[in-house]
Order: sequence, then C-alpha cells, then structure tokens
Amino acid sequence: MSDVVTLARELVSIDSRSFVSTRLICERLTDALKGWEIEPIDYVDSDGTEKRNLVARRGTGSGAAFAGHMDTVPDAGWKRDPFAPDVEDGILYGLGTSDMKGAVAASIVALSALPQHEPAMMLLTADEESTKRGVREMIARSELLRASMPKAIIIGEPTCLQPIRGHRADVQFVAHARGVQAHSSLAEGRNANIALIPFLADMRELYLKLRSDASFQDAAYDPTWCDLNIIVDNYGTAPNTTVGQATCRMKLRYSKSIDPAPIVDAVKRAAERHSLELEIRPEASPPELRRDHPLVCLVERIAGRAAGVAALGTEASEYKKVAPPLIIGPGYIDHSHKPSEHIRVADLGRAVELFSTLALEINGADLKETSE
Repeated sequence: MSDVVTLARELVSIDSRSFVSTRLICERLTDALKGWEIEPIDYVDSDGTEKRNLVARRGTGSGAAFAGHMDTVPDAGWKRDPFAPDVEDGILYGLGTSDMKGAVAASIVALSALPQHEPAMMLLTADEESTKRGVREMIARSELLRASMPKAIIIGEPTCLQPIRGHRADVQFVAHARGVQAHSSLAEGRNANIALIPFLADMRELYLKLRSDASFQDAAYDPTWCDLNIIVDNYGTAPNTTVGQATCRMKLRYSKSIDPAPIVDAVKRAAERHSLELEIRPEASPPELRRDHPLVCLVERIAGRAAGVAALGTEASEYKKVAPPLIIGPGYIDHSHKPSEHIRVADLGRAVELFSTLALEINGADLKETSE
C-alpha cells in the first residue's frame, strides 16, 4: 500500500488547478509510467496556458483502459496547505486526493503490476474540472488510442468503489450584460446589473419549474430534477463603482431520459428578450449503459455491489465515443471540492486490488452487447 500512498502524495503536492499548466504533473506521471509507451497530447487553452494530456500503453492487444484527470478545482477556503498532503489517522488530506489523484495513483500502481503481456492503457487528461477540452483533444488526436482501441474504459472518479453505469451531462450558459464603469456618485456610469436582473428573474422561474415539472425529472436519479446552477459575477467591482460588466454563468445537468432542448430554448429566448450576449456550451450527451450490459455485469460481480446512476458528470460523456465507459473509484464525492478534501488510505489499497482484478477480467472478457 505504501507505493500508492507515496505516488498519491507526490501528485497532490504538484499544483494542477485547472488554470495551471499540467506539464509539471505530467513529468511526474511519465516517471511513474516508466517502461510504458507514452504519447503526449499538447494544446494551449483559451487563456494561453499550455496543457498536456498523456496516453500510455503497455502489453499487446486490446484490453482495459483506465482514465483519470490531472487537474483540480481551485483551493478556495483551505486553511491547511492544499499542496502539502498529510496522513492523519489513516486519512490522506490534500487538494485532489479524492478527485482524483488518489484514483490515478491507484490505477498506475495496479496496472504496472500486471504481467508484461497483459494489455493496459492509461488516459490522463487536463481541464476536466473546467471545459473538458482535454479529453476532446485526446480522442480527436491520439494515434496511440486509435491504434489500440480499448474494450472498456474505467473512470476512477470518487464513487466509494460503487459501479456507476450512467450519469447526467451538462449544458453551460454564459450571459453577459454590458454597462459603463464609473464612480457611482456620478451620472456618467451605467450599471450592467440593471440589464442582467430581469434575465435572472426569468432564470429563477426556470429553476423553480425544473424542480416542480415532472416532465423534467428522472426518478432513477437523486435528486430527480434537472439542476440549473446559477452564478453571478461582477468581476470584483467595489460598491462605489457602477458595474461595467455583469456575467451570469449557469450549468444545466440532465439525464439521458430528458430532452434539454426546451430548457435551452427558454434560456435563449430570455437572453434575446433582455438584449444580453449569450454563449451556449453543450457537452456530449449523457452516458448510460443498460443494466444488463456485459461490462456492468462484470464490474458488479467483481465489486460485489449493484451499479447505479449519479447526478455528477465525468468524461464518460466523451469516452463513450471510444468504448463502453463505467465509473468506479475510491473516495466519496461529498469529500471533493471542499477545503477538507481527503481520502482513506485503506480505500486506496482496496482500489489497487479492485483495479488489478478488473483489468484482468476485462482483458479476457467478451463485452459485446447482444441484440434485444
């Protein structure tokens, strides 16, 4: 177990927040993947920051791929140093321990210990916590991935080692209102919030409708309703300054059974009605394997737990274009994105054992679906 804890701590100690380059953490991961065939996938994000993905392969033939993201959310609210991982009473604390550097470490340790001939692949991405551009760049450009298409992709997001066969996907909206910034005591300013507020009132009604209208709900999920999270940004404007730009950012989460088009149309109409600039950023459709899919049955048998669905989102939305994806990993989602983020050391050890068994079983399995 010491190997996985050591690697997890080393990864956590490297700052890889989504607005930071992933080149440094990729250097450490390349060292950890010594002996693997490695393909870097580089790009520059919209802020001009250099990003790198890694695709790594060993063995021969087609088999299991394990996927994880290298980036983390910002370190807002942390009291301890988020990049100084500590183990206290069997718990590893640090930014990214649960989401999801612990799982990345467990995957590498598990797959590196397999017999040399066994096929294995690691898919490591940037920008999962922001735009998911990393996984899209990887799928579009990786020659190694095209040459060795995996049988299945296991995504180690924190599920407390419960199999997740499907989850919601999202559509993101960015609405801008423009004003004129000036000292608020003068008449020359124009507060952009005045233009944004009527739009926000419409979004409040839409938010409430999604929670009350059964046509936008899916009983298989908890919570049942489509969520519309609303964030307002005045870019740090002080109270003695009129707001020059006001931005509303929203994320709509919906499951496979829900058509998001009426919701998207409602947002578009509201933005047009109030003369706001609107950007719409849909991700790929929600992934959801059938309950009787061979991969679901295989993972349920090995994990000893029934597969469920989840309200969270992962890169499975994109990976489903490559191979059947399933989410299972150590840690708890409610321990993530918090200033006290942590993961149990024992869970990392269990993940190594589970991932090793999964890889061998997937490599030897026929995962083709039978027709209904």
